[in-house]
Amino acid sequence: MYSRWFNVAVIVLWLTTMGWLFHEKVLPPLLVGEPPSYRTILHAQRSNPPVGWSMSVNGRPLGWALSKTADLPNGLTEIRSCVHFEEIPLQQMTPGWLRGALEVIDRPRNALEMDAHSLLIIDPLGRLSRFESRVWLDPKTALLSLQGTVEGSELELEVRSGDFLYATKAYLPRNALLGDSLSPQTQLPGLRVGQTWTVPAYSLFRPPNDPMEILEATVERIEPINYDGRPEDTLLVVYRNDPGFGIGRDRSPRGKLWVRGDGTVLKQEVTFLNSTMTFVRLSDKESYELDLKSTIN
Repeated sequence: MYSRWFNVAVIVLWLTTMGWLFHEKVLPPLLVGEPPSYRTILHAQRSNPPVGWSMSVNGRPLGWALSKTADLPNGLTEIRSCVHFEEIPLQQMTPGWLRGALEVIDRPRNALEMDAHSLLIIDPLGRLSRFESRVWLDPKTALLSLQGTVEGSELELEVRSGDFLYATKAYLPRNALLGDSLSPQTQLPGLRVGQTWTVPAYSLFRPPNDPMEILEATVERIEPINYDGRPEDTLLVVYRNDPGFGIGRDRSPRGKLWVRGDGTVLKQEVTFLNSTMTFVRLSDKESYELDLKSTIN
């Protein structure tokens, strides 16, 4: 029979756990409002033309990105993006397992271009239905692909590379905004300082048997930036490892977004391996011209 002190310890542990859960996951929406959802994001994006981005890696211009949203039959909506690398910085941007595969390709290493395409399909109720991510070289050589379907809170994932196939299942937190780590986010409407939400992020640059990680997004503060030659007050959103999915994990920033008050994302950074990718939003005219020449479809 358990002692009284053991029962007390169990109750204290339960209260501590519930206190953390209430403080971190329940209380913030009550104080600062609900975080962005696919429904609110799509409402903002549908009225926008394609959005282009200039891209740099560690301060060096290296390519561009393009994001597009379109309505499909049966009430579905697709969000497509393409990130184009003019040149792949192998040592900085590719993990060892992928670097080896790229180095055997019969082309000069400094001539390797790469396109990373992603696709999200959202159902009429504003829920993620399926997604795809593919990496192409020059631009017809298929290198890697990842496909996923959502059933309730379960993700079914499939990673392919040549004859290699890896299939697995993963848990998807409720109301989470899943996305490709490399794809820029165009809109985050209705932000307030103090909001938090869960972001499962997948990437074909992660090991094939571990393509997804769970991040926590927090609107930390108002921060002025210089955008298009003028000052802009923005809301700073910072992505870190979610403390609820692992003990003692590194909480240093994994990404940052600078969002104008109307929800328009002006700039974002992604920390990957030892590099920082920076995306800066282009003007509508520049985005239109980029859309005409891009490989996104």
